[in-house]
Amino acid sequence: MKETKEPVTQGPGYDGVSIPPAGTYELDVAHTVVGFVARHMLSKVRGQFTEFTGTIEVGESPEDSRVDVEIKAGSITTHTEKRDEHLTSGDFLEIEKHPLLTFKSTAVRPTGGTSFELDGDLTIKDITRPVTLAGEFLGWGPDMEGEAMFAASAKTTIDREDWDMTWNMAVETGGFLVGKRVDLEIEVEAHRVR
Repeated sequence: MKETKEPVTQGPGYDGVSIPPAGTYELDVAHTVVGFVARHMLSKVRGQFTEFTGTIEVGESPEDSRVDVEIKAGSITTHTEKRDEHLTSGDFLEIEKHPLLTFKSTAVRPTGGTSFELDGDLTIKDITRPVTLAGEFLGWGPDMEGEAMFAASAKTTIDREDWDMTWNMAVETGGFLVGKRVDLEIEVEAHRVR
């Protein structure tokens, strides 16, 4: 006998916004981007991490929700092999000693409409610092299997030196080769787990 799934029902309303049904959601790696942008001399370099796992516990209200993400540091790519090798070396991520980056949320704060702030602890090279991401809830609905899914985006800016990534090089025209500030840009698609 073929198993039939219960239809995805409308989630509760919150400040005029329909939120996903409560439950455990897993990141869809194929449709989630863990990206970053950093200055390199006058230009900007974009990159991302391609191997990660994550769960989002959606509560009855946004404040009751939690996020837990684990990223393989060695999966970093900027589409330039030499630069990627440098980023994984002791000058930056030092992946031989610190193979994982993690993020664990500590609070979710709706800030009006579909916007929210996500507080959490970001661990890089075994150094944990608090960060706050500005997020936007992009909506939810049934996936191809009829299960609930949702999408969101979030971003923040960190100082890489706070995580002991201090390598740099002065350039003749003044300033440094690599900027200290790194923009983190996250695009999420997550599916509810039964």
